[in-house]
Amino acid sequence: MSSPTADPIRHNADWREEFQPAGLVLASATLAVAATYAYFLVFAQFGFLKAVTAAVGEGDGLLRAILAVMGCGGIAGSALMAWRYQEKQSQPLLMGSLLVCAAAAGLTLKVRAPAGLFVVALLTGLGTGGLTVALAATLRRAVGGAWLGTCLGVGTGLAYAFSNVPAVFEAGPTGQALMAIVAACAGVVAVQGLDLRAPPQIPAGVDYQPIGVTAWVLIFLVLVGVDSAAFYVIQHTPALKAEAWSGSGRLYANALVHLLAGVLAGYALNQRAVGRTVLAATVMLLTSCLLIDRDYAAFGKTALLYPAAVSIYSTALVFYPARHGRPALAALVYSVAGWGGTALGIGLARDLNTVPRGFIIAAGLVVAGALGVRQWARQRAKAALNR
Repeated sequence: MSSPTADPIRHNADWREEFQPAGLVLASATLAVAATYAYFLVFAQFGFLKAVTAAVGEGDGLLRAILAVMGCGGIAGSALMAWRYQEKQSQPLLMGSLLVCAAAAGLTLKVRAPAGLFVVALLTGLGTGGLTVALAATLRRAVGGAWLGTCLGVGTGLAYAFSNVPAVFEAGPTGQALMAIVAACAGVVAVQGLDLRAPPQIPAGVDYQPIGVTAWVLIFLVLVGVDSAAFYVIQHTPALKAEAWSGSGRLYANALVHLLAGVLAGYALNQRAVGRTVLAATVMLLTSCLLIDRDYAAFGKTALLYPAAVSIYSTALVFYPARHGRPALAALVYSVAGWGGTALGIGLARDLNTVPRGFIIAAGLVVAGALGVRQWARQRAKAALNR
């Protein structure tokens, strides 16, 4: 991995520098994204939760405590990586984070006692938190601005598709832990192909000024929270799960929609339609959630809106900090919106066993308001340039 240090950092409002990454680099970056998301989905979201539930029970207070440790580990790992990250050390930092992730999954094959599960939770959070921040800080220098959306969209879509394949989705905790180890190992291989030769640039637009950062963190916090609540309700409501997430045909359909939506989101982000892409995802996600509370059968008929929305906003969730390339921003987004939003959504769903309509409406108003403030700030900045 090479990193030219003589090139000046350009503050570029256009951000789409002319750079053509080598095919191997583009493939490696895409695989790294897919491996990261696959590990998170298959293990942190499914396999580890299954292992903990089997060991301590779903209603046990230990479950919440263990998941809280994982969330705190994720925030700590994000902050630590933001503090320690150096571009010239990006490869060993990525590899180290992936190995921590693999070790956490491997421990679940043997650990059953609560004390051991707390250790696994901490390692899972630390590894995943550090990995996501390091990857977001590295990707743009590997693939450049013009290919960033493509890399993220394909990688995200592949990971979500993989996690919905029946053999993966329906596997037990042991099987999913083994798959997570394979994903982490694939990530280690992918990191070897990254070559940081794209011109160092920092976007100079409103999105990365304090008002824009605040708006985007709030938007992603709401989307992750609503998604986490909805997914918890779907998986814990047998009739609803039967309509939307049961049977090979439905799982393969979900996988295909995830992949296509990720690819299309990547294309839209490459065209700079960031706000419109996230707005589309928000409308689809909130529509799905309204149907969950209203009519299970109606949700089942339109259930493909949900995986499409998730892949679209998940691609944008990585694109936003990766476009800037600064680890501190990635740590902020993933700590507040990622880990915080997940805890908020799951906590709400566990207590109420539904996604309240008032919460959905409030979420829509918050996202609309944040996007509106962003657009106002963009128009104001444009008018100032034209004076």
